[in-house]
Amino acid sequence: MGHAWHMSEDAILRAALAERAAVPRLLALLPADAVAGLDPARLRPLAVDHIGRSGRARRGDIAWAVGAPTSRQPEAEALLAVECQSSPHPRMALRMMVYAGLLWQALAASRPKRRGRLPPALLVVVYTGARRWRPKTLRGLLLSTPSGAYARSPDCGFEMLDAATLTADDGRANWLAALLRLLRCRDAVELPDLSRMVFEGLRRDGLDDLAQRLAELVMRLLLVRFGRKPAAGTGGYLDQALRYMEEPTMLGRAITEWRKAALAEGRVEGERKGRVEGERKGRVEGERAMLRRVAARRFGAATGDALAALLGEATDVRRLNSIGDLVVDCASADELLRRSGSVLNGGRGTA
Repeated sequence: MGHAWHMSEDAILRAALAERAAVPRLLALLPADAVAGLDPARLRPLAVDHIGRSGRARRGDIAWAVGAPTSRQPEAEALLAVECQSSPHPRMALRMMVYAGLLWQALAASRPKRRGRLPPALLVVVYTGARRWRPKTLRGLLLSTPSGAYARSPDCGFEMLDAATLTADDGRANWLAALLRLLRCRDAVELPDLSRMVFEGLRRDGLDDLAQRLAELVMRLLLVRFGRKPAAGTGGYLDQALRYMEEPTMLGRAITEWRKAALAEGRVEGERKGRVEGERKGRVEGERAMLRRVAARRFGAATGDALAALLGEATDVRRLNSIGDLVVDCASADELLRRSGSVLNGGRGTA
């Protein structure tokens, strides 16, 4: 696929969660005790690009400052760091701790007087992969020893939002839940209804601009998922992406067309590769037979048979050509067989 056409599940999710209106939808899918006291009406985007002291760049996915008012500090905030994963990450807890530390470090650096406490952080991993994943805690990644160091090592907890745990009711009530289920779904029959839930929900929330952007991104993903390459005819789908996303019948028909076309292209390509492979195999077999005949005419039938046995099923055309030169250059049968063996073993057939 051309790079312009490639669109991953993670990239689509990042595009959605970068929108202010998506944050309340995300918080609604997390445990009540995890989001208690947060005010999603007060949001402030945070930078996700960080440069450490070593000069190494680090980039998170999504970060927001969310209102977390108290009676004494009505302007207090909490940090919300979100990572999007379509495949398991073996050291996710370590990665999340690093991102949380970078966010806190950036916040501390923005306060030159270094007064006041740092805001708490809610770390969230949104997972849309098909494989079952139970990520380890940071403590679970450490070597357990009887020393006090293990007990005193830091731990890093994060909330895991797994699309596999979401239901159809979740999707009908929350367009982000429907989007997560759509990104995970590989069932062509379910996709049109999931798409309709997503885009009807976006319309209800008045997010027409986001709906248009996501429609094209999702359409690109589905085209790739169902085997379509950038070719004549696909542009029309992208031009009318939102219409396809909102009409299950139309999207269902399009998916059926893409699958049929991909199968047909696959058969044609398979037949072409079969013909090419057959032709190549025939040329190689002909080359080996020719070497046997020429060696037999020059040094006798026994040498031709010995060379054929030495060649076996050799298929490297360059080496076969080199052995053809040796049949002419060598002064004896013994020299021919010795130098041919060297060529077949990776040497140059030197005398």
